[in-house]
Amino acid sequence: MTDQLPLPPGYLALARDMACHFPVCEQVLEVQPLGAGLINSTFAVAAHSGHFVLQRINSAVFADPPLIMDNIARLQSAAAGAGPTAPRLPRLFQAESAALYTRDQDGGYWRLLERVEDAITLPAVTDSTQAAAIGRLLGQFHGFGASLPMADFHVTLPGSHDTPRFRAALDAALSEVARQTSDGHDASASGDAEVSALIKQVRARDHVLGCLRDALAGGSIRKTLIHGDPKRDNVLFDRQGREALCLIDLDTVQPGLILHDIGDCLRSCCNRAGERGAPEQVHFDAGLAEALLGGYAQAAPGLLGAAELELLFDAMRLIPLELGMRFLIDHLRGDRYFRVRYRGENLRKAKAQLALVADIERQERHLRQLARSLG
Repeated sequence: MTDQLPLPPGYLALARDMACHFPVCEQVLEVQPLGAGLINSTFAVAAHSGHFVLQRINSAVFADPPLIMDNIARLQSAAAGAGPTAPRLPRLFQAESAALYTRDQDGGYWRLLERVEDAITLPAVTDSTQAAAIGRLLGQFHGFGASLPMADFHVTLPGSHDTPRFRAALDAALSEVARQTSDGHDASASGDAEVSALIKQVRARDHVLGCLRDALAGGSIRKTLIHGDPKRDNVLFDRQGREALCLIDLDTVQPGLILHDIGDCLRSCCNRAGERGAPEQVHFDAGLAEALLGGYAQAAPGLLGAAELELLFDAMRLIPLELGMRFLIDHLRGDRYFRVRYRGENLRKAKAQLALVADIERQERHLRQLARSLG
């Protein structure tokens, strides 16, 4: 099975046309799909003037794409003024209008970015050197973000990581399936025993869902600027796979909790089976987690306070629990949000994320000790 998602007819031709709206992209030679992202549509552009990344922003997910572009522009401006201590960020290029995006006839937003030379994404994190490099990169990003005035940045994805909200959405999706079934619609693919088993697992963890939200409301932790999606696929490495160069996909940069970022990064990097692995093969590698967190603490000493360290284990299990709910919600709703390759893929991913939660919980004592050792 290929990682590449099928494109609608004519989409490559549209992408080629949109690339021509950016003056830096002289004499477009080739446009090909790039990566396997589940939200935006991404293309590699080869032109006489160089190589670029072209993206169509998914406005069904991001309701106000200009806010995204303004956030990224502000971040890049701040990084340019900070010198070598700032994280590296892929450069954005202006369109013919001098804006950082152009629009197609359907109102879609397109942007053009630098393609970082001699860079790769890792199919998996295989050793502690790679994990530590990712941790250092994320720590550098968070340390830099903490120095910026948060009020200057927009919230681009309201409700992001509002785990209790996703729990309510899951109940709503279940109710909709029940209504469809009673009305005579075929809901067999949504109401089977696998779904029931996953719902039971989620309900058993209802007490965990509001822990970070409650800590924020109580004032023991605070918001700062976060990446919002620091998964393994959004980290570029050098060709040798040893040095982490930069974080990409900055759409979700906004005020938020660094614990959400750290939990998401650990979820993605420390699961040996990967997101598409079989649920029975899922394993949370505590050794990789230790290396990643060690790299983070090295790059951002003192950024995590006592309250964050105490909540770090809860963040580790909360993020895969939340993502598992999101995959399950999308399965119940007919795969409307995440792009899928086949019916049932979201259900399979939900099972894998909840299996990861269970494996993290099996290692609770050790992982809590690891978190406290960072203080």
